[in-house]
Amino acid sequence: MWIQKKSRLKLLDLFQSPELLTEDLNQRLEKDKHEKDKTENTECSGTKRVSMDNISSTLNEVEDESDNLIGDFSKPYSLPVERGNHQDLKYITCDTLAHLLGGGYTDVVQTYSLVDCRYPYEYAGGHIRGAMNLYREDQISEYFLRSPSLSRGRRVVIFHCEFSSERAPKLCRILRNLDRKANLYPHLYYPELYLLKGGYKEFYEILKHLCEPQGYVKMVHKDFQEQLKKYQKKKKNMSGQRIRKELFKPLNSSKSFSPVTTQSVTLASCND
Repeated sequence: MWIQKKSRLKLLDLFQSPELLTEDLNQRLEKDKHEKDKTENTECSGTKRVSMDNISSTLNEVEDESDNLIGDFSKPYSLPVERGNHQDLKYITCDTLAHLLGGGYTDVVQTYSLVDCRYPYEYAGGHIRGAMNLYREDQISEYFLRSPSLSRGRRVVIFHCEFSSERAPKLCRILRNLDRKANLYPHLYYPELYLLKGGYKEFYEILKHLCEPQGYVKMVHKDFQEQLKKYQKKKKNMSGQRIRKELFKPLNSSKSFSPVTTQSVTLASCND
């Protein structure tokens, strides 16, 4: 009897009570679940991080690719482009323009328009051969969008002012905005726009023989102060009228343009 009792005590020592076994099992299960959740969160976090990196890289590639395409995203720019102060616009050098004026790039460019955005007294004092003088928004709209070009060939439009720093970039963007409003995205009448880097000042300094007359009148020339004030006043008035027109125009306003047959560009002065 004594021996059997001793054996029973040893067996009890070997096994825990059901309550202790249940508690221990629950603790182990909870710990295992915690470790599993931690591992899954780490893996998911890593997956998301890699996924965001891939998305960012893809977006950058798409942005770089579209940055090299003309405004309707149909093809690359036909002229060699440069970077300038206005990052949203494309620049060409004076040498590139001179090559175009001399008959270059005929294999990729069918027609071109050269827009001198300076005031008429500056233009009259000397301008690039073949340039037309358009310095107001209404002139840009009238010339380019009343009877827009429907040619299938590539037509480029090049803007410049004295330094190509303010007036030319502004009118270049205005043409693009008006063109967008007149078409279903991304179609454009004039998808290929450029700025002349350095403006008339730089062009005149290195390529004077391509200017007519061969002169350079600065915007702030002392002999034309009254004319400058007049044009700047007109500019402010036109801006105010445009703002009021945008504020009070009908919500369902629409634009219509008369179709025209394809013609080569006529380069003519459009003085006020």
